[in-house]
Amino acid sequence: MTTRDKLFGFRGRIRRQDWWMLGILLGIAQVVLTFALVSVVSVVHLSPSAAPMTPFEALAAIPLYVILPIQLAFLWPTIALSVQRYHDRNRSAWPVLAYYVVIYGVDYIPASATSWTSGLSPALQQVLPFVWPATLFVLGLWFLITLGFLDGTPGPNRFGPSPKGPSAAPYPKVDFGPPDPA
Repeated sequence: MTTRDKLFGFRGRIRRQDWWMLGILLGIAQVVLTFALVSVVSVVHLSPSAAPMTPFEALAAIPLYVILPIQLAFLWPTIALSVQRYHDRNRSAWPVLAYYVVIYGVDYIPASATSWTSGLSPALQQVLPFVWPATLFVLGLWFLITLGFLDGTPGPNRFGPSPKGPSAAPYPKVDFGPPDPA
């Protein structure tokens, strides 16, 4: 399987090593691109009369139509890698898609959509802001352990042959030599 297949395809299986290495490279590329974009926005914003911007202010000043395509460009390979790791564990990858839809979708929910929380009790309103981040943290940790630390199924499974090769058969035959003459 080529690197292109690993980054843009949803079929087959990949090893943990590939998931980690390609994921780290994608993360570095996304950070570098975002940093370059923030730098450009900061420089463009600077004028003799303007106050300097912090990096977070510059990131917030980037229009949605600029940042969204960048996020989506990195989302596709990230989901593809995660789906293939799930396949290596012999599992359907629908939870991966649901996780990323929730993670990325929550950023684009309008504030008016959360107005239903005003009818809740005051105690629940105080706890509610912590529930969503805690849920995402627990789910993220679960995905990290599942995809990054647990081994795939040995040998072929319903998603294809083992990415470790044919030598990774589940039960290798052991030759003990000729039987002892009795």
